[in-house]
Amino acid sequence: MEAKTRMLVERMTRDDEEAFDELYQSYSVKLFRMAYFITGNRSDSEDILQETFIKCYLHRKKLKQPEYFESWLYQIMVRTAWRANRKKKGKMKEFSFEEILNDDSNIRFAESIQKGDAIGPLEKILENEIATELHRAVNCLDWKYRTVILLYYYNDLSIKEIACVTGTLEGTVKSRLHSARVLLRKQLDSDYRKSEKGSMCHE
Repeated sequence: MEAKTRMLVERMTRDDEEAFDELYQSYSVKLFRMAYFITGNRSDSEDILQETFIKCYLHRKKLKQPEYFESWLYQIMVRTAWRANRKKKGKMKEFSFEEILNDDSNIRFAESIQKGDAIGPLEKILENEIATELHRAVNCLDWKYRTVILLYYYNDLSIKEIACVTGTLEGTVKSRLHSARVLLRKQLDSDYRKSEKGSMCHE
């Protein structure tokens, strides 16, 4: 954590509203994207963002170690988003993956998914249509899988940190990451085989 952020957190815990406002400005866009990634709904994400920061301010005295502020804030947001999803019985609209993640992140993520038992067709997809194919594949994942993918690959949280944020065991996080990778590889490979079949039909 940067010294400036730590100072702002310490000031916030001492009831400094200006420090809270600065923290809101620093983290609101990132948290909104995370909420949108999980729910796929812009309106719900805006509500989740507001609720997250309200809870952050109301419970600021409980944060005894400023260096854990980010993980603590993520924990509030993720659990708020999960509750919102449960109320809707997990039904989510499709979202624009490109609105949330930049190309560099897509490439890094794709390379990590490609590891393991990736096969030729998958490699070709990842090389040629990374953003589009990842959008489709991630959009098919259960929202709990989306969450661990987001926190691990795009927020660089460790397994232990994700377990803390999501309120699950480290073994559960590892299992969800593994399952998500397998599902993504299968989805990407399936999409490729379908596209190849379509191409042959038009030859």
